[in-house]
Amino acid sequence: MRTPGTAEPPEGDGLLAARDDWLSDSAAGRPLTGARDLVSSSWWRSRGTGLDPDRVLAPVALDAPGLRERRAAHRLTPVLPTARRLLLEEPLGVPVLMAVSDADGTLLWVEGDPGLRRAAERMSFTEGTRWSEDVAGLNAPGTALALQRPVRVRSAEHYATAVARWSCSAAPVRDPATGDVLGVLDLTGGDELGRERALQLVRAAAGAVEAELRVADLRRLVSGGAPPAGAAAPVAMLRVLGPADGTLVADGVQRSLSLRHSELLLLLLADEEGRGCGAARLAAALDERDLAPGSVRAEVHRLRAVLGERTGGAVGISASPHRVLGDVRCDALDVRAALREGRVADAVAAWGGPLLPASDAPAVRELRDELEIGVRTAVLEGRDDDALLRWARTAQGRDDAGVAAELLRRLAPGDPARGEALARATRLHAV
Repeated sequence: MRTPGTAEPPEGDGLLAARDDWLSDSAAGRPLTGARDLVSSSWWRSRGTGLDPDRVLAPVALDAPGLRERRAAHRLTPVLPTARRLLLEEPLGVPVLMAVSDADGTLLWVEGDPGLRRAAERMSFTEGTRWSEDVAGLNAPGTALALQRPVRVRSAEHYATAVARWSCSAAPVRDPATGDVLGVLDLTGGDELGRERALQLVRAAAGAVEAELRVADLRRLVSGGAPPAGAAAPVAMLRVLGPADGTLVADGVQRSLSLRHSELLLLLLADEEGRGCGAARLAAALDERDLAPGSVRAEVHRLRAVLGERTGGAVGISASPHRVLGDVRCDALDVRAALREGRVADAVAAWGGPLLPASDAPAVRELRDELEIGVRTAVLEGRDDDALLRWARTAQGRDDAGVAAELLRRLAPGDPARGEALARATRLHAV
């Protein structure tokens, strides 16, 4: 096996040559010859943001004290021994580096073969640097985060010229309770690390780590102990985006809630004033007609019992004014927060469909419109072509002529998604 960083030409010199031609002014608009769709799409994204492949250098995101603090607080710290055992102690028969990133793409650990580590430092692949795709171009850890799925990248498929002698495979690790991505496991090294068997190993290791996190959470619940240091997972997750009335995820188990209970819990969680909601205020938010406050108090009482039973008493509702007691997240409010903070890609990624579509409650209708109009406006007015494409594939964006026309305008010739965009724009008479 050729060691990365040596002077020997990398596999894929043809792709490097094709890239040089593709990046030149005379080649503008041409597809990337000989590249996989994943590679071509990622390179187009990088080119659109102005990244120069010859100058890309992953930035330092954390100094030494910041790195120690981030590690101590991270959810993956307790399960790091499992990742080491599976990826370093049972290797593929070749020198490897194991990297573990957080959800922002910052490398928290880089361990393995000493020679590879020294070579990797020369391309800034070291602890504390950020390898998200938006700053480093196509690479397995960053692109696995961007696509939220396992990814392998071989040698010259990397966007950055400095990384073109390396190969890597990476897989996201998700919180078993919420499904949120906590970080990425990555194997980096020579050619073998960009092959399918390396990807299978990383994917299996990510699954084992997720299983260990689930077991740790269950043990903590049974023992009545406190959450582990730095645990970001809430006790429960309310999901109200999509076709169902609403579901509550607690301890990794998803159970349906009645429409009324979903509405009540959503409204209590959405209370931004933090003063709690009285029965009369909730009645007005739930029904434009004369809904009796006594009926609302009865439903709150029933919801309190449901939450207590499903979370082992970790979540409850206070007496009037009513507020949620305990750590509960909500997918709809995650979308709202992402929109307000300008995180368009996160808002689209969290989108699961319209908010409680069966609900006619005035406050729910108002929030439903705010979210849908907000996401649509953000993807149309923003510069994230991938977020626009993902929105165009949702039920809300699929038949939107304005979205179809804008997507077709943005996607360059040769982009693998351009044919899809053209077909949709033609169907909607947006061309």
